[in-house]
Amino acid sequence: MKRCPWLLAMSLVVSLVVSAPTVRAEGNGQEDFDEAMRVKVTAEDMGDLNKVVELLESAIQKGLDVDNNDFAEEMLVETLMQRAAQLSAVIQSAPGRRLGDADLQKVVNQATTDLQRAIEYDSAPPQAKVLLAQLLTLPGGDPKEALKLLNEVFEDKRIDAMPPKMQAESLIMRAKLLGETDPDKAQADFAAAIELDGKNPEYLLARADFYSRQKKYDEAVADIDAVIELHPEVAGSYLVKATILREQAKLDEAIAALDKAAEIAPSSPGIYQQRGEIYRMQGDFPKAIEQFTKVIDMHPGLMLPLIHRSEAYLNDKQYDKALADIETVMKENPELPVAHGLKAQTLASLERFPEAIEELKKLTEDEEAQPEFQLQLALYYLFANQPREAIAAYSELLEQDGDNFPALRGRADAYLNIGEHAKAVADFKKALEVEPKESGLLNNYAWVLATSPDDNVRDGKLAVELATKACEVTDNKESHILSTLAAAYAETGDFDKATEWSKKAIETFETQREAAVKAGNQEKVDELSKELAAELATFEAKKPWRERQTGDEKKPTSDEKPAEAEKK
Repeated sequence: MKRCPWLLAMSLVVSLVVSAPTVRAEGNGQEDFDEAMRVKVTAEDMGDLNKVVELLESAIQKGLDVDNNDFAEEMLVETLMQRAAQLSAVIQSAPGRRLGDADLQKVVNQATTDLQRAIEYDSAPPQAKVLLAQLLTLPGGDPKEALKLLNEVFEDKRIDAMPPKMQAESLIMRAKLLGETDPDKAQADFAAAIELDGKNPEYLLARADFYSRQKKYDEAVADIDAVIELHPEVAGSYLVKATILREQAKLDEAIAALDKAAEIAPSSPGIYQQRGEIYRMQGDFPKAIEQFTKVIDMHPGLMLPLIHRSEAYLNDKQYDKALADIETVMKENPELPVAHGLKAQTLASLERFPEAIEELKKLTEDEEAQPEFQLQLALYYLFANQPREAIAAYSELLEQDGDNFPALRGRADAYLNIGEHAKAVADFKKALEVEPKESGLLNNYAWVLATSPDDNVRDGKLAVELATKACEVTDNKESHILSTLAAAYAETGDFDKATEWSKKAIETFETQREAAVKAGNQEKVDELSKELAAELATFEAKKPWRERQTGDEKKPTSDEKPAEAEKK
């Protein structure tokens, strides 16, 4: 399926060699020129080509008559191209070697130099610039110069003499270089190349990649399907198709493509890795675990499937197995941030908050630590009933980014936990400017405005406005938000409305009671039921609700999120 462009170029260059003219002329370089022609005709290896180049350069330098000088220059161009093509074939035959390797880089440099010398002559055919452009597109090359050369190739009147396959190859090369800067022209080049050689799967795959980068996924899939039609036995095409379908969120179709790939290449770990990732995206964690396990069985030393399987175990609440995978990863990569983050999440899920906090501290001590780890640390402080430590962690984040919504929201909730209502309101207000429709924020902000014992904090009118928005965002389906609206109306003195919404909150809560109890939250359910009843009784007595936490509340259970276990 893969064709080597360098070998094609080499054959084209060899075909350019012509017989020397029989006319001899006077000139100091004539002897070297005659010897160069003799060696050229019988040349068998790189050493012979080197000798031809040396003799021709010597002949030109010493002097030839006009006709023989022109012919010597043409022969020199042809020989330089032939040598460059052979050197390029060496580069192509060593895919496992890095271009940074000294020996390989020497080969690249020599081939580049030969072609640069060749194109200095007017007799150099367009193929010389194509070969040079190919070298310049390699890592460490000069893509801008490569594009310039290719533009010159297609402006050359001799382009029609270039074999169609090489024209197509040049168009594909230019299209790839234009992909980001001039997508319309790139698309035209892809189309022209495929028109010249429409059955070349490499061209279709290249255009599919271009379309995918342009987010033209349907067009990309169409090209992949064309490749599959040409070569239905190649599993890699189905893998590429699955990747594009994932980008379109067509996960079931992506799984179908991977299933086909697995039929063709059942021992390919990439198929199971990608299938596991899709199952994880779909929330089918047992199937994801099964797929990642297959990859691990095939290649026990791979870290990525272990990390992904630990995430799947964590989401499937198989915490001990998640920890086991994470520990395996950390033995090989003790400094890997994602492993420490996963370990912290797993420990927190087991309510081992002090250990989870210690894991995250190892990450947040690094000056280049990701903000997500600092947010996670602050959240665990709240889980561990350490709101002041949470405030310090959130404040550190806000010093770097004053508009960080999760930090503003989290610090406000932490301030509520220690009864600092004025500071909580300041953070809620700022957070609302960043995310004006987040229901939890609207609810908590409204709650403190409606229930704070501090006269300078309460604002019943604004509380009603915020709580009403929160109810609208959640379609009046969250009992604790409905009770916030009731408290807001009570603060305005409208106890009839307060009673009405309080009753709705209790009715909604009762519809959710059974599911909450099944989730193992009987104690919390009973507590919230009593609290809602107490609120209703207060509003029926024509009294507003007042509440202040003091930081000594019970630690939340593993099923609660401190930022969402909001107001009570």
